[in-house]
Amino acid sequence: MHSTRFWLAVGTPENWHTAFDFNGIWGLKSSQRRFWDSFEENNDLIFFYATRPVSGVVGYGIIRTKLFQNSPLWPAERARNEVIWPLRFEFDVLACLPPSAWEKAKVGKEELKSTVRSGFQSLAPDLAEKFMKELPASVPTALVLSQPLGLRGKLGRQPLASIPVEVGNLHDHTQNMLAEIGRMQKYVADTEFPIETRRLDVVWRRVQRSVPSYVFEVQVSGNLTEALGKLKQAHDLWNSNIFLVGKEEHRSPAAQLAGGTFHEIQDRLKFIELPQVEELYRRKRAYREFEDQMGILG
Repeated sequence: MHSTRFWLAVGTPENWHTAFDFNGIWGLKSSQRRFWDSFEENNDLIFFYATRPVSGVVGYGIIRTKLFQNSPLWPAERARNEVIWPLRFEFDVLACLPPSAWEKAKVGKEELKSTVRSGFQSLAPDLAEKFMKELPASVPTALVLSQPLGLRGKLGRQPLASIPVEVGNLHDHTQNMLAEIGRMQKYVADTEFPIETRRLDVVWRRVQRSVPSYVFEVQVSGNLTEALGKLKQAHDLWNSNIFLVGKEEHRSPAAQLAGGTFHEIQDRLKFIELPQVEELYRRKRAYREFEDQMGILG
């Protein structure tokens, strides 16, 4: 992992409200690919600069997942029915001012006055550290002032699904557990998700209008090459995080295929053993039930 790099994303207050409403999504134009390519997921920090009437930095977060978007998401894109910012990335908010305080409490107006017109750019470490010290180390409960465009705020905490421990179809059972784990992680989780003429076993998305951030193929029996082919397709189309879930006996042949036929995804592909899914599901469910008993809403 490289040292943390800092980036400044410049957008209107309305666009930032939309970004937060979609649970932390920003996008760049194809001409800005050099920036997008250099992001390091789970490491680099992004600072939120809101233009007039705010004219300052209102918060920052960590870049999580880089995605290719192939359908309109932002209001301007939906109005024109075309993708303007296809190079998306998801971020988690680490600190942000409440929207009602943006104009009075924003930081960096003077330091960035001469540079924000250039749009998205790298941010000097000394300025990043200064802004982090000046911003509150907290996240407001509600970041959106207007009517939400996505699903956040409309969906309450969802009840845990009841998944039988013993079922005849191990493939379907594993699919259901992965989908429920995703929902416990606050993702929109789907099984049998369409990708052109085929279907992916399980996908997790931040919101309904977003492309899959995580894609899982469950290999109990059948064609391993077909499973890896679908994962490669998801990676090529969306740049999703891709996972092959299978038996221990599948690990070696999967590694061989990833080093040969599917060498393009070798560094992105992760292998999960079937019992690990069961263990993760049990642990997350127990933790969630314990939270519910204590009356804690996560």
